[in-house]
Amino acid sequence: MLVAAVIRNIHDTTGWFRLDETAMEFVGGLSLNIFLVIALMNLRLWEIVSLAIPLTVILAVQVVLVVLFSVTALFWLMGRDYEAAVMSGGFIGFVLGTTANAMANMRTLEGRFGPAPRAFLVVPIVGAFFIDFTNALIINLFLLWFR
Repeated sequence: MLVAAVIRNIHDTTGWFRLDETAMEFVGGLSLNIFLVIALMNLRLWEIVSLAIPLTVILAVQVVLVVLFSVTALFWLMGRDYEAAVMSGGFIGFVLGTTANAMANMRTLEGRFGPAPRAFLVVPIVGAFFIDFTNALIINLFLLWFR
């Protein structure tokens, strides 16, 4: 991801790599759609039918809290502009799903209201690194705890 960000920034500044914007958008959108389809196809809903009501309550509370945090604190902390709104949309997708959901949310906003390059740099990198480091820490702590 970092190499791709460096290449993209060099291309945007100098034009050395002659990247085709249309092809990149197509491949990115196709990859995102394939990932989401595969993730949804692997769900076995019949195995968790008894948890439907508790999961629905938990999800409803989580959605309310995430939206409240996004439209208040996060939007204000990120600068109260269009980029902050796109980052808030990405945050909602990230917290309620995966980085792919965040990207889908931000692409939808970008397609409707215009580009937000800072949001597309901040949300995936921070989200991916945060999850990678946090998961490594949590897994190690639990492994030590259960020894």
